[in-house]
Amino acid sequence: MDHRDIAFEKSKLDFDEKQMVLHMCIEDDDGEEQIIDVPAKFTVCPDCRGKGTCVNPDIDRHGLSREDFSEDPDFEEAYYRGRYDIPCPGCKGLRVIPVADENTCPPDIYAQWLERERWEYTYACERVREREMGY
Repeated sequence: MDHRDIAFEKSKLDFDEKQMVLHMCIEDDDGEEQIIDVPAKFTVCPDCRGKGTCVNPDIDRHGLSREDFSEDPDFEEAYYRGRYDIPCPGCKGLRVIPVADENTCPPDIYAQWLERERWEYTYACERVREREMGY
């Protein structure tokens, strides 16, 4: 499994940039869905480290060895020049991503946000693994 695959799965946030809020859907005690606005801020994308691009996972998903480059010096040059780069799947090339702002978010809402993030990450990992197994 590759972190870039998970970044693509997690990049589907409901974000309102004008209001700088993330919309989080939760269930109340009666089982009714509620949308809660979570204050947001931008942070440097952890997947591309602010570059906006990354190598296409199809090229190096399972790692490359020195032998891969020794066998094909043109491939090595193209790889390091960025020929196989694509827009970052996490930030879609914007170099930043919205995250919940811990400093302005009420503690109980922030705790719910973190729990939701953990659940989303786990679910994204499961979906990637299922695709790898052909499901």
